[in-house]
Amino acid sequence: MAEQETLYPKALAAIQTHQMLRSGDRVAVGVSGGADSVALLDLLCRLEGLEITVCHLNHGLRPEAGEEEAFVRRLAEDRGLAFVSRRVDAAAWARDRRCTVEEAGRELRYRFFRDCAGEDGKIATAHTLSDSMETVLLNLTRGTGIKGLRGIPPVRGNIVRPLITCTRREVEDYCRERGLSFVTDPTNLTSQYSRGRIRNQVMPQLLELNPGLPAAMARLMARMEDQLALTRELAAAARKDLDRDGWLDREGLLALAPPVREELLLEMLAENGCKQSARLLEEMLEVLRRGKGKVQVGEGVLFLVKDGLAGLTTCRPQPGEFFPREIDLAGLVLPVSFPLGVGKQLVIRPITEKKREKTEKINKSALNNRLDCGRIIGTIQLRTKAPGDRMAPVWRRAGSHPLKKLCQEAGIPPEERQHLVVAEDSQGIIWAEGFGADRRCAWRSDTAAGCVFEIRRTEDGKNGEAQ
Repeated sequence: MAEQETLYPKALAAIQTHQMLRSGDRVAVGVSGGADSVALLDLLCRLEGLEITVCHLNHGLRPEAGEEEAFVRRLAEDRGLAFVSRRVDAAAWARDRRCTVEEAGRELRYRFFRDCAGEDGKIATAHTLSDSMETVLLNLTRGTGIKGLRGIPPVRGNIVRPLITCTRREVEDYCRERGLSFVTDPTNLTSQYSRGRIRNQVMPQLLELNPGLPAAMARLMARMEDQLALTRELAAAARKDLDRDGWLDREGLLALAPPVREELLLEMLAENGCKQSARLLEEMLEVLRRGKGKVQVGEGVLFLVKDGLAGLTTCRPQPGEFFPREIDLAGLVLPVSFPLGVGKQLVIRPITEKKREKTEKINKSALNNRLDCGRIIGTIQLRTKAPGDRMAPVWRRAGSHPLKKLCQEAGIPPEERQHLVVAEDSQGIIWAEGFGADRRCAWRSDTAAGCVFEIRRTEDGKNGEAQ
């Protein structure tokens, strides 16, 4: 058969090479209704001994979503397969967590798939070589290292991707040759999202330059996978050599080749459930070079450097410490204060008698800390400084600036930066301790309702009491 010359043997080879599936496996197959997932489902149904469950997540983003869910349900029923669906509001989830809709959709999908697969099952997704190529190009635009250049891995934990060596064109050919019907997500045809722009605008240009691009990029990604494996081996060996009763020798860490040191630190973060980012690595490297200090790398987790050693340690909240906490400014009668732990409290007081205050001499610090209540969107989250924070202080020229850079300019040492108090609404930072209000929410002459944020030290380093 024609398909046996393209997609079918390539997918079977990928399954065997990476030991993705074997007879008796329970497999939760993610099926959106598009060509890729329909082809994947058909392929898996041709294999013997698999217990397949068709899984469909309705993201609630498009009017066609209900019809697509019904299509996948019929697809499962026609094949006599179990079908599970779930409806979510990906847009609302993204707003609540301040992330993109794409990120929200990905997180919700894999949560759903994990629930469907259970502890012993596997998850099969329809990612193709074309998807992996797009991922590499996206990573390049954002800045990346070896991990970003290896594309989408064929296997990650219990997640398997049998079509990862097949192009999108091969998938569509397979569907046509097998007489498989599918639905088309209209957003795939637009450039609304970054991936869509890569797919519809950049990739055609690159394929015109080199029609053999898929094979070339497949080789690149395979080399990067091998390079990452080697780097991980070197990092594991270095970690063992530098171990000092659970801590790592600081000078030895600094002497490592940068890729090996970076991988070692990233593995430490992953083991402790911490998010990984280039900015966080930079802050960790900064205290390593200084020879002392600490960086908060996760909730209750610190990267600590002292006495020639470095490592991760837990930091339990002090009694009475309330970070993080949520404030609904609309429901408060000002003035009000909030205990923050470590001998601090935040006082929020109203701006009254505006005309009289205009004529009074107001110091720069008080002026910088005045906010326009009407420009604050949603509730306020109080927390400590985090890696990647940015703001546009009202006293600074146009443009936002990394809070880390502002701290460096102000001469605040790294070990003190982690205790700075930050307030944010649903759109981002509105105020930061020592730097005042963000320009977006700063008090203006026409402000109808304003307030002042002020940090006060409590007596003997104790927490103040909420008023």
